[in-house]
Amino acid sequence: MQEEIVVGIDLGTTNTLACYMKKGKPELVRFPGSKKLLPSVLYVEKETGKIVVGEKAKKQGILDPLNRIRSSKTYMGDFAKTWTCYGKTFTPTEVAIEILQEVKEGIKRRTKCSDDAKISAVITVPAYFNSNQTDETRKAGEAAGFRVLQIITEPMAAAVAAVKELELNKKIFVVDLGGGTFDLSVLEADQANHSYRALDIDGDRHLGGDDFDELLYQHFLQIIEDDLGLDLSSQKASGLVENEYYSMTGRVHDAAEIAKIDLSEHSETEINISNLFTYNGKKYEFEYSLTRSEFDEICGELYEKIFSRIQHFVKRSHTFSLEDLETIILAGGSCYIPKIQQEMTNIFHQSVDTQMDRSTLVVIGACFVAEAESGGLEIQVQDVISHSLGVETVTPDSRLVLTKMLKKGEVYPCESKKL
Repeated sequence: MQEEIVVGIDLGTTNTLACYMKKGKPELVRFPGSKKLLPSVLYVEKETGKIVVGEKAKKQGILDPLNRIRSSKTYMGDFAKTWTCYGKTFTPTEVAIEILQEVKEGIKRRTKCSDDAKISAVITVPAYFNSNQTDETRKAGEAAGFRVLQIITEPMAAAVAAVKELELNKKIFVVDLGGGTFDLSVLEADQANHSYRALDIDGDRHLGGDDFDELLYQHFLQIIEDDLGLDLSSQKASGLVENEYYSMTGRVHDAAEIAKIDLSEHSETEINISNLFTYNGKKYEFEYSLTRSEFDEICGELYEKIFSRIQHFVKRSHTFSLEDLETIILAGGSCYIPKIQQEMTNIFHQSVDTQMDRSTLVVIGACFVAEAESGGLEIQVQDVISHSLGVETVTPDSRLVLTKMLKKGEVYPCESKKL
C-alpha cells in the first residue's frame, strides 16, 4: 500500500509554512536556515542559472534584487504579470510551484517518507481571493506534486486552530494581516458537531506587512537623500553604478523589514548598514535610531486604511453584533505590530487573545482540516464566496452584461441555474 503523508500548507506572501500530525499533535516542518518559516522568495543564480528558493534566495537577493522574486502571491491570478531573472521568466503560478516543490522536499526530509509516498495537502488562501486566484493556487499545488485535498481560507484555518486551542463555541472575529493581504472574517464554531461556518467576510488583497516595509524603506531613503543631497529615485538619477545602486536598495529594504519586526518587541531599534555605497570617494554608512512612536507616525496612512476597513465592516454586516463575539483572533505576522493589537481592543471593546502564535495559526488549522479530510479527525468547514460569480452575456444591442449566478456571501459548495 502506498504511503500517504497529510499536511496543511500556508502559502504566504512573505513566508510559507507546512504542518503535519505527529503522535496526535501538529508538528511544523523545519526548513534549512529558517526553521519553521520558508521565505516565499525565489532567486536565480547568475553563473549556474540554478533556481534557489527560501532563506538562501532571500539572502542572495538582498544584494541582487533585480533577479529575486518576492511577494509573488500578491499577483496570483494576474495572467499578464511575469518576472525575468537572468533569462528565466516566471508567472506568479510558476513561482508558487517552485516554492511548493521546496515545501514538498522539506516535508519528505522531515517525515523521512519514501520517495514515492503520496503527499496530500490542504492549502490556504486569503478569504478575499477571487476564483482565478484560488484556481491558480490549486494548480500550483498539483503541479508541485501534491494531491490537493481542499483549498480553504486563511481566516477559516485560523479559526479552526483557535477554537481547538481555546475551546470556543460562539461567533469569532478573525483579523488576518499577512505580508500582502488583509482579511476580515466572522465565523461561528460548534464544537459539539465539529463544524465551522463563515458568516461574512471582507478584506483587501493588496494590503499587508509589505506596505509597512515600503513606507519605512522610503523613509530611510529620504534620510539618505537629505544627508547627501542625492536623488535615489532611480539608478540613473543617483549617479551610482548599477550594482551599487541595486545592492543599496536591497539592503535598505531588508533593514526596513528587520526594523519593523524589532519594533514589535522593543520601543526603539538601531539601524546600522555599513559600506552601503561609495560617494565622493568614501564609503557611506547608514546609522539611524528609530522609535516605535516614529514608526507609527510613518505608517499612519496604513493604520487608517486597516482600522477604517474594520469599523466599516462591523457597521455594515448584518450577521453579528459586537455583543455576539466570543473572542477576537489575530492571525498573520503583521498582527504582532503593537498599534494594531491596541486598536483592536478599542474597536471591539474587549481584550484580544495574544497567547497563540499568530504566525502559525493558519497552518495548524490547515493541518487539522487535512487530517479530517483523510479521516483522522471530524471537522466540517463551510466557507462563503468572497466575490459574486456569473456569466457575461451579449444583449440584443451588443452590450456585455454580467448576470450574477452566485452572490458574494453564499456558502459553498453550491450551485445555481437561470433559464
